Amino acid sequence: MAIRVFLLVSSVLLLLLSLSAGLERLGLALWPPGLAGFHGPLMVSAFFGALIALERAVGLNEAWTFVPPVLMVLGGFLLALGQSFGHPVLLAGALLYVAVAAYIYRLQPADFTQAMGVGAVLLFFGNVAWSVFGNPPWAALLWAGYLVLIVAGERLELSRFVPKPARASWQFALAEGITLLGLLLYPLYPELLARVAGLGFFALALWLLRYDIAWVNLKREGVHKFMGVSLLTGYVWLLAGGLFLLGYGLPPAGPVYDAILHSVYLGFVFAMVFGHAPVIFPAVLRLPIRFHPLAYLPLWLLHGSLVARIYADFAGAFSLRVQAGLWNALAIVLYFLITATVSLLGLRERRPL
Repeated sequence: MAIRVFLLVSSVLLLLLSLSAGLERLGLALWPPGLAGFHGPLMVSAFFGALIALERAVGLNEAWTFVPPVLMVLGGFLLALGQSFGHPVLLAGALLYVAVAAYIYRLQPADFTQAMGVGAVLLFFGNVAWSVFGNPPWAALLWAGYLVLIVAGERLELSRFVPKPARASWQFALAEGITLLGLLLYPLYPELLARVAGLGFFALALWLLRYDIAWVNLKREGVHKFMGVSLLTGYVWLLAGGLFLLGYGLPPAGPVYDAILHSVYLGFVFAMVFGHAPVIFPAVLRLPIRFHPLAYLPLWLLHGSLVARIYADFAGAFSLRVQAGLWNALAIVLYFLITATVSLLGLRERRPL
């Protein structure tokens, strides 16, 4: 229990550090300074890497599987302290997580464990692209692919409980293959292959919107409906991110780069976090996590502020972009504050919104 709580608390601290780094990139002076260059690695490789690896370790309940999230947490804090040794530590954590994913696939060979295993490989390759090759756009795409395939694999597993046509299996495999083609070969023809990756993201989003069990949750009430709303709105953002990549490729920096990455990382990924948190946190902590309709407030704040941010990106409205970025971060913090407060005080939902 102690290691689970330590890793979860450490992951939340890394989330806060990565949010601070993101705001620093927008020109907001926050503490600690000097983290702007580590916004992506702290968010994906350290925070999400540790959180997802922890979830797998808790499910397996084998001591060695807790090593990857420990290394990811350690590597994240080393980066935040300005220690270059954080790079190889994060690489080691990601490599060991690939071993965990392979072990899971051996225990349960299936299309969904395969997709999540490929996602783990993309995390490792993303770390290599960032720390070894010094190619941030490639790393950002690979890390996005990691999160997209982890989520898609989890949703593919749950989709077994809803009827689907036989073609759904090969459609998913085709979308995954297109995504991997664009991500892994990106350095060869960046302008073209970023668009191929975008096509893969777009296809995966369409698959999720068509076959995901979230539509069933949408017909229920309370936390189940909240999960359905979070997931389905997140898929729309993945669809948008795929379309942006298809239309623009991936510029090495600038407003369009910002719009593309945050459509996926903020709109899609954090909508998934909001939707899955009522299930993941109780599983990790073995404690009840309560839901309250107030959770809709940060969800809509996240989506609304992201719409404003992307509008500002394309309109060249830098001041609005900064304000929207601040509201992006506040939405995430507010969600966790509401969840923690409701759970600690034992508040229950009275009626669905």
